[in-house]
Amino acid sequence: MTMRSEEPALLDPTAAEARNFVSPIGTRRVEITLAVAMSLFGLLFSVQSLPALIAQAGTMNSALGHAIVVLVYGTILIAGLAAVLRQWTTQIFLTAAAAYLVALALWVPSLHGAFPAGEIPWIIQLSTVPSGFMIVGRREWITPAIYTAVIGVAIGLLRSSMPGGSVDPARALLDAVYAVALNLGLLILTVAVRLAARQVDQAQTNALQRYAAAQIDQAMESERVRTDALVHDSVLTTFLSAAAAQTAEAKDLAARMARNAMGHLSRATVAADTGPHVTLGELVPRIQEDALAVVDRFEVRSEALDGRSVPTGVAEALVSATVQAMTNSVKHAGGPELTRTVVLRGTTAGGVQSIISDNGAGFDPALAPSERLGVRVSILERIRLVGGDADIRTAPGLGTTIVLSWPAAAREASEPVDITALALG
Repeated sequence: MTMRSEEPALLDPTAAEARNFVSPIGTRRVEITLAVAMSLFGLLFSVQSLPALIAQAGTMNSALGHAIVVLVYGTILIAGLAAVLRQWTTQIFLTAAAAYLVALALWVPSLHGAFPAGEIPWIIQLSTVPSGFMIVGRREWITPAIYTAVIGVAIGLLRSSMPGGSVDPARALLDAVYAVALNLGLLILTVAVRLAARQVDQAQTNALQRYAAAQIDQAMESERVRTDALVHDSVLTTFLSAAAAQTAEAKDLAARMARNAMGHLSRATVAADTGPHVTLGELVPRIQEDALAVVDRFEVRSEALDGRSVPTGVAEALVSATVQAMTNSVKHAGGPELTRTVVLRGTTAGGVQSIISDNGAGFDPALAPSERLGVRVSILERIRLVGGDADIRTAPGLGTTIVLSWPAAAREASEPVDITALALG
C-alpha cells in the first residue's frame, strides 16, 4: 500500500475521550437513522407527486419549469444518495431545503397560462419533504420551526391565488394548517428522539467513567492494603516499643527496630517501583504465544534489547496491551494482504517500546465509539497504570501505529518513530 504524504494525526487519549463523550455512538446512530429515513421519505413523496407533475407539465414555461423540476427532484435524489453514503448529509439536506424555497418563489413566473382550478400543484404536494430535510439537518428546533411557518404561509397564499388552484380562503387556510401541523409533528418526534439518545449517551459516558475510576480504585486499594500491613507490622510496633522503652537495653532494642523498619520501608518502595524482573528477550516469544490464538499475521522482531529487564507487572501490561493492539488490527484494519509488524526495542534512556503497526484502513480518533474498551482500557490505561505511556498515530487510509513506552519518559527520550517506514514494513 502506498502511503500518502499527509502526517497521521496524533491521538491524545484525553482529548479523544472528551470528543467521544460529546458525540457518543447513540447520538450518531440516531442521526444516521434519521437521515436515511428522511431520504426514503423524500423519495416516496417524490414518486407520489409524479402523476401530478406529468398532468401539470403543460401549464409550465418549458425552460424555467424544467429548471424547477430539476432543482427540486435533483436535490431530493442527491440528499438520498448522501444519506446512504453518509457523506455531507447535513450540508446537502439544508441545501435541498433552501432549493425548495427558491423553487416555490419561481413557481408563479414558471406558469404560462391559467392553472387548473381546484388542483393541488405538485410542488405543494412535496412541501413536507424539504421541511423534513431542515428538521434533520438542523440539530435544534428554532430554525426548523421558523422554516415550517414560512412554508405554511407560502402554501396558504399560493393556494388562494390562481397559480395555486384558486381555492376559497377557508380551503387555503386548511391546507396551510395541515402542512404546518404535519411538519411540527415531525419536528416534535425528532427532538424527542434526539433527547432520548443524548440521555442514553450520558448514561453510557457516566458508566464508562465509573468503570475507569473503579479500575484505578482497585489498584489503589490493593496498594493501601499492602502498605497498611507493612506499617502495622513494622512502623507501629517500633513506635510502641520506643514509647515504652525505659532502660538502656529497651532503648537500644527500639533503635534496632527502627533501623529495621526503615529498611523494610526502603525495600518496599523499591519493590513497589520495580518488583521481580523479566528480561525483555523473554517478551518476544510471550507476545507470539499469547497472540497466536487470534493473531497470526504479524512479523514480530526485537531491536537493541541488550539483556535489559523490566518488572513483572510492566511485562504483563506491555504484553497484554501489545496483543490487544494486534487483535484490533486484525479485526479492523483489513485483510491478510496488509503488512503488520511488532517491534520490541530498547530505548537510549534504558526503557523499552513496543511498536505495533499496520498499513490498513486506519480510523478517525474523533469518531471512535466511546464504548470501545479495547483501546481505552486494555491499551491506554493498562500501560499508564504501570507508569508507561502510549501514542496512537492514525488517520483514515493511512494505517495505524501504536507506540507503547515504559517508563513514560522513554517516549520523549527515545529516537522519533518513523511511522511511514513501520507501516510500509
